[in-house]
Amino acid sequence: MNGPPEGESGLQALVARARELRAARDHPPAEFPVLLDAALAELDHAIEALRLAEGPPGPPRTPGAKAAPFKAVFDHLPWPVILTDGQTVVRRLNRAAAELTGLHPGYAESRPLAALLRPTGRAALRAHAAAVAGGGGGRSFPVRLPGLPDGPLYATLTGIDAPGERGRDVLVVLAPGPLATGRPAVRAEPSAVVRQAELTGLLDRTARALLDREPSAAALGAVAGLLRDGLADWALLDLGPPDEPVRIAVHGPSAPDDTGLEKAFLRQDPRACPVAVEVMASGAAVVEQLTDDLDRLGADEAGAPLMVRAEVTALLSVALTAPDGTTVLGALTLLRGGTGPPFSLLEAGATEIAAGHMAVAARRGGVR
Repeated sequence: MNGPPEGESGLQALVARARELRAARDHPPAEFPVLLDAALAELDHAIEALRLAEGPPGPPRTPGAKAAPFKAVFDHLPWPVILTDGQTVVRRLNRAAAELTGLHPGYAESRPLAALLRPTGRAALRAHAAAVAGGGGGRSFPVRLPGLPDGPLYATLTGIDAPGERGRDVLVVLAPGPLATGRPAVRAEPSAVVRQAELTGLLDRTARALLDREPSAAALGAVAGLLRDGLADWALLDLGPPDEPVRIAVHGPSAPDDTGLEKAFLRQDPRACPVAVEVMASGAAVVEQLTDDLDRLGADEAGAPLMVRAEVTALLSVALTAPDGTTVLGALTLLRGGTGPPFSLLEAGATEIAAGHMAVAARRGGVR
């Protein structure tokens, strides 16, 4: 599971949330009010923690007959509702919430809801959830979900003693902002047939780019740029043996909010990028929809997490595996941030095909 385990102490969880708040200071001033509210909530939470010593967790409340009606009512509520613990780890979400967020209930459970949001939103949600679970009372604040760019939703948090759960949980209800009407918009996703056609066209463009040029690092970097254009906000390409890889290409937005981020990615040693190291060591693809690990991409030279600087909400990293099926020649990592949706299995499959073509070109041209 991503995020802090349930057995982690309140102090450890507080330290982790404070680190997120500090890392989020580099975001635009327009987002500071949300961060200030979150910091004040953390301060109240810390004051209460100093007054009351943490006791051992209580026994689980009576499961079975009492939990079944709750679950039935919960699942059929017409509003998007999510039950989490004080660290935003999802206990369950109802059908409306699954439809709104695009999350499969089985995937989302035991993963942190905060990881679905932009970094500033994560810090705020985690701080408020901890305060609510600690008895600080309910509250409501704006949040932005990937794939819903029309405006913020409002998350209303309420403490609840849900049947069959341990401790006090947090009920999160997602609703439109004060100026909106009706139910929250449903995530607009292209059909699988339409998306497959788009991905087929993208693979055709990448294959042509490889065939039209002599195999070289520049040619492979250009293909990484095409994949960024069709799939992501950022593309990182690392080549070489797993023990000595070199970052040869970084492609980002044409007008990034963080103008120094591209240079930070270029200067990074791929061996300091945990997800690239993992992919090159195992040869297996990594697709992460809800990742709460701020160190997944490593840090810049000042120690700031690159996950936070790039506002990553989803990542996909695949190995460039030679035709022999075992030799790894590098890694391609695609990143989405802000309101970008998670990577689909169709997109992951297409990226693996493109990476396989790139590996053939790299081996044929002796690119290392």
